Amino acid sequence: MFVRYIILVRRPITYASATLEEMRSIMHRVFVYGTLKSGFFNHRLLGGCEFFGGAVTVPTYKMIETGHNMIENGFPVIMPDPEGKPLVGEIYTVDNETLARLDQLEREGSSYDRKLIDVTLALAAGERLPTKAFIYVGREDRFGKAFARGPLYETVNERGELDWKAGA
Repeated sequence: MFVRYIILVRRPITYASATLEEMRSIMHRVFVYGTLKSGFFNHRLLGGCEFFGGAVTVPTYKMIETGHNMIENGFPVIMPDPEGKPLVGEIYTVDNETLARLDQLEREGSSYDRKLIDVTLALAAGERLPTKAFIYVGREDRFGKAFARGPLYETVNERGELDWKAGA
């Protein structure tokens, strides 16, 4: 009996070399720290997405919690701050379609900017694994006055990292 095997070798996909079809299937890591986290109102937008793990940002931020009539307890907004603190959150792997929905929710380009940052994932042995993920950062022209008014959100975990609604 003769059996023929076909081995498919797939070239690595990069943004520069991807075909349109491959671009549609590229997955992205997104770091969430507010209402998109598990247990919060907007987490439903991540339905079907893979939870990649709990993580902490390498860049430091300041945070405010702003009120909104559709969200009972408001939502967090962050802005870069060299004197700030790392931020605790969750990383999800999302496709282009989900990323577009998140951009729409966050009003990317007018309220928030989506930035690619360094984060570290917590490993079981207590070590940290560096990786990159997108994060939504408040725009100065949209939230600058709110940050100037304050107060800043100061709740941190035992490691001194900003942790919005820890234990909620």
